[in-house]
Amino acid sequence: MGQTFLMVAALWLFAGRGVSFEQITNSLLFVPYLDTATGYVQPVLGVGWTLNLEILFYILFAATMGFGALTQMATIGVVFAIAVAARIIFKPAADTVLFFYTTPILFEFLAGMAVGHLVGRLVRLPAFLGASAVGFAIVSTLVMVLGFNLPRTLAQGIPALILVAGCISLESYFRLFAPRVLARLGDASYSLYLTHPIVLLAIAPVVATANVSPWLASIAIVTACIAVSLASYSFIERPLLAMSRMSLSAYQVKA
Repeated sequence: MGQTFLMVAALWLFAGRGVSFEQITNSLLFVPYLDTATGYVQPVLGVGWTLNLEILFYILFAATMGFGALTQMATIGVVFAIAVAARIIFKPAADTVLFFYTTPILFEFLAGMAVGHLVGRLVRLPAFLGASAVGFAIVSTLVMVLGFNLPRTLAQGIPALILVAGCISLESYFRLFAPRVLARLGDASYSLYLTHPIVLLAIAPVVATANVSPWLASIAIVTACIAVSLASYSFIERPLLAMSRMSLSAYQVKA
């Protein structure tokens, strides 16, 4: 919620663009709508479009929690397959909510479920297999994105699946050898995801007028994004997580 209002302020201050009450309300309630300023179905904070898909997934996941793991995956898989088939059959316009909710990206949620189901086996894989999977995923992503015009699910979805599986198999080694600063950056990764558009919007005018090399500008932008994300994690995300855990614990005690 806080990031949404920060984005509203940033759009007004740095882009001279106002946001309607309806747009803010839809964004906060995870209701997809067409943003006429960009031509995309997305909330005020653009990256929040993924959260709208996550809400759909959470609803389906909650509705099928009584099923066995494999039955649950199969059921959600069928729902997603029907959704993607609807896009192929009905060919909705790219700026419609139907187009948004019938994206093949839905299958990546299913892939995440599969990795979660196999996590117990992945942690027992030899380190060289995990490292090989990570390396293969990174190289294949670069090759596919730069060299081939492939659908997103193939160019990014499959490598992402392999990357996550490889990282899970290496998690015990990361805990032993990874510097604490990397763990801290990992903690703040969600804040980075949510706040970096705001930072980019604020810093873009400065970078555009500064007489610096692209490399130096890139380093400055990345540094600013990381610094803001660490602050957001420390002062917003972590306190909110602590409050939610306390509320959940109190509810469980009463129950």
